[in-house]
Amino acid sequence: MNNYIIYCRKSSESEERQVLSIESQIKELKETAARLKLEVSEILTESRSAKKPGRPVFNDMMSRLYKGQFKGVIAWKLDRLARNPIDGASLIWALDQGHISGIITPHGTFSNDSNAKLMMQIEFGMAKKYVDDLSDNVKRGNRAKLEKGWLPSPAPVGYMNEPVEKTIIKDPERFPLVRKMWEMLLQGVKPDRILDIATNEWGFRTRKQRKRGGEALGRTSLYRLFSSPFYYGLIQRKEGVFIGKHPPMISEDEFWRAQAILGRKGKPRPKRHSFSFTGLIRCAECGCMITAEEKTKKSGLHYVYYRCTKKRKHNERCSQKYVNASDLENQIVDSLARIRVFPPLLDLTVTYLKEEEKEEEKRHLPVRHSLEQALSHCQSQLDKLTRMRLNDLMSDDEYLREKRRLLDEKIALTERLKNDDAGKINPVASTVETFIFAGQALDRFRNGSPEDKRNVLQQIGSNFHLDDGKLVIKAEKPLLIIEEGLKAVCTDFNWLELPINGLVMGKNALYCSAIPDWRAVVDDVRTFFENKLSRENQKTAA
Repeated sequence: MNNYIIYCRKSSESEERQVLSIESQIKELKETAARLKLEVSEILTESRSAKKPGRPVFNDMMSRLYKGQFKGVIAWKLDRLARNPIDGASLIWALDQGHISGIITPHGTFSNDSNAKLMMQIEFGMAKKYVDDLSDNVKRGNRAKLEKGWLPSPAPVGYMNEPVEKTIIKDPERFPLVRKMWEMLLQGVKPDRILDIATNEWGFRTRKQRKRGGEALGRTSLYRLFSSPFYYGLIQRKEGVFIGKHPPMISEDEFWRAQAILGRKGKPRPKRHSFSFTGLIRCAECGCMITAEEKTKKSGLHYVYYRCTKKRKHNERCSQKYVNASDLENQIVDSLARIRVFPPLLDLTVTYLKEEEKEEEKRHLPVRHSLEQALSHCQSQLDKLTRMRLNDLMSDDEYLREKRRLLDEKIALTERLKNDDAGKINPVASTVETFIFAGQALDRFRNGSPEDKRNVLQQIGSNFHLDDGKLVIKAEKPLLIIEEGLKAVCTDFNWLELPINGLVMGKNALYCSAIPDWRAVVDDVRTFFENKLSRENQKTAA
């Protein structure tokens, strides 16, 4: 047949944006065919990358060329036909075997002669090298950006790409909402419920971009969000793991707590065994560490027990016996049950603390404003003093004496503002975390891995001793306050296990009477952290 086929291709990838559009290629190639008086029977177009085989339109065209349905191919350039050695070789082979008489471009014709086929091999080789070089440059650029601490791809939900500096910043609309999603998860709210609240109550939608976005989060996307270490400042990609410079949304501890809540593997740590409590407990009699052993009886019964290592000096004997691991865990469960804050009471506690924090910030704003104004006035006085001295309006002694006074005042004001900034490390956050731990620790211990159980015991307190099979726990003071407070508020918490929406404050006398007493407990825990922060600030200042 004497007719030709036009093939036009435009890659969807950004590196080929400089190539003519499909419409422009068709226009140019029609003009070329008319100039050379070639009959065109069909025009094929394709928007696919040619860097690897598998283009459906191209493969169909090659099949028809090998059947002799067309005399030749008209294309803008050879790299529009192929950028990989397999597709390029198939075109050269079709020409070599006489299936087509030539490949026509606006810049020249490639016919079935040795020189033309050599030039085709060179051009296809250059096209392949362009692809390889481009890939290497992209990989090199991505690696360089990752090493600088920036993600070389679209920012995750809650963040946005900064177009000028090419960094990643907070999305002012979505960042606080995604942070709330994490907080709800850490408070025990189910992911499906979080998704429902975000979609239907908040109207949360992803950031609108050129080709995607503006849609509600899907369930899979939410779980992917909750499993991404990016949110605590870590960039994990196939190139490796890098510390990001973007502002983290959560702490690393919060991330791993979330993974435990979702039933995923915890933070990877090198472990020699799976015993939960070794290295944490000492023998009450001799002070040696408690170790663990694993035994399997002939019957197949498998058990773990803890015992004193009895590694004392002077071969002194220790009379302490072993304790079964299940007995030890039951004792810890009993301790955790005594500090458990049930969900309705936990919700009330967190809400109360957040409201108190807001009120404290409102009360403190005038003080902060006054300090800033005084510092600004002091600086202006120093500037004015300098101008007076330059204009010889005062003597050296007067200048030095007044400057010293103003500098002392400036240092004092700056120090007060610095202490005020340090005070912004609000003890409310530590208080909230303590109550959340008290509310979730029992479930975490019962359902967690050996490492989870170990972490829970470490958070309870320190200085653990085993005395005649009984675990002596020296709990942290805030947890002791909570335990005593729970005893004082009510001895039977069945009423607290009702759904929070099912409680009617006006009709539940027990509930109403418990609120003031419980607030006193919350205030005591917060006071503990306030005093702790104050002591740390004094120690730092000294």
